[in-house]
Amino acid sequence: MKKLIAILAMVLFAGTAYAAPFLVCDPVDSAEYFIVEVDGVVVADNQPAETDRTIHYDMAPFTGGDHTVRAKAGNMWGVSDWSLPFDFNADLPGSPSGFGFSAE
Repeated sequence: MKKLIAILAMVLFAGTAYAAPFLVCDPVDSAEYFIVEVDGVVVADNQPAETDRTIHYDMAPFTGGDHTVRAKAGNMWGVSDWSLPFDFNADLPGSPSGFGFSAE
């Protein structure tokens, strides 16, 4: 039984330890969906709003430098204005160097 609990704990931890970065926002009154634009290109034209009227959009595919994101919220009556831009950097880390030995 202890072994089963340990395995379940490892599986749950692994799932949260490597979660992708997600675009999120504060709740938007009456939002039913979102339009997401990255670097001037619409990447999600009808992203359904979460039950709390927020967005939860996977940003893992966007790597290799600086990016600008903005979004609109929509419902059956139309869409909002664009949000203020959100800038982020998705650079990969540099290669390790300076290898050696340590007594610790």
